[in-house]
Amino acid sequence: MMKKITLLATLLMSVASFAQISGTSFEEPPIFSVQYVDTGDATMAHDLVNNPDEPNVNYTSTGGEMGFNARYEPYDTPSEGLTDGDFVGVTDFAPTGDDPYTDGVQGYQISDSDGNFILEFDQVDLTGVTDPTLTLDYFITETGYEGDGTVNESGSDRLRIYVKDLTNGTELDILDTTGSDINDLGIEGSWISGSAPVLPNTTVQLVIEARVNASSEEFFFDNVQVGGSLGLSDNAENQFSLYPNPASNGFVNIVSKVNGEKQVAVFDVLGKQVINTTLTGERLNIAALTSGVYIVKINQGNASITKKLVVK
Repeated sequence: MMKKITLLATLLMSVASFAQISGTSFEEPPIFSVQYVDTGDATMAHDLVNNPDEPNVNYTSTGGEMGFNARYEPYDTPSEGLTDGDFVGVTDFAPTGDDPYTDGVQGYQISDSDGNFILEFDQVDLTGVTDPTLTLDYFITETGYEGDGTVNESGSDRLRIYVKDLTNGTELDILDTTGSDINDLGIEGSWISGSAPVLPNTTVQLVIEARVNASSEEFFFDNVQVGGSLGLSDNAENQFSLYPNPASNGFVNIVSKVNGEKQVAVFDVLGKQVINTTLTGERLNIAALTSGVYIVKINQGNASITKKLVVK
């Protein structure tokens, strides 16, 4: 059962500070340098379990690092999945000798899943957090990935990393290779830091979905961090206002009680930045935006806030 991580009220301070709320670098689980063998039915979707003396695919937090749970979903035409033994789970085996893990000596590996390997992290409560951030590092080995990930079958490799906003019922993509051959994206062979524009006062959950069918096709993950500023939510809320919201006339007003330029970035629900501008006045042109829900990030001096915008 997934554990919900809640920011305790005792952490809130009258003076603003940036704090790590939750995260993991996969340093707590023990290491077993063997393959993981799934004991479940490869033809059926099921939760994965930790096996004795095999790499941990799941972890329940003991008060330190964030926990996570793994499950398996077969191709439309099922294959052997992980029942033949594969290198997945927590490991100290780095992507290459020249590319150690970005934080500590352990990370999480997914390779040769012969189906869909889905890793879900503990939910995180962002109540009272101003300008929250969710980041992680990922590494995709340089090798012969196949297909464009649009069909659920062998030879259609895919990696999707995203954040579920459980409060608003939306999903924010950090990476989604669906529709492209991974080899064509130029994202192999080095550590990449990805992030999602999460909203304050929401509950969020990081999810990784991987589909590969060869032992040389490997994904590695490390340094999952959720952080934000504590103690400034009321001040930031009072400094900025955004209206009309919902908006339907091609613009919104972003008003600050402080004079000066405002840096404004707007993201769609998939995490794609659709507007990035500096406002010297108050009116933001949103005529190019289609109907839907957007995330507006406003920065002015040391003040920063993220707001939800609905466009009709």
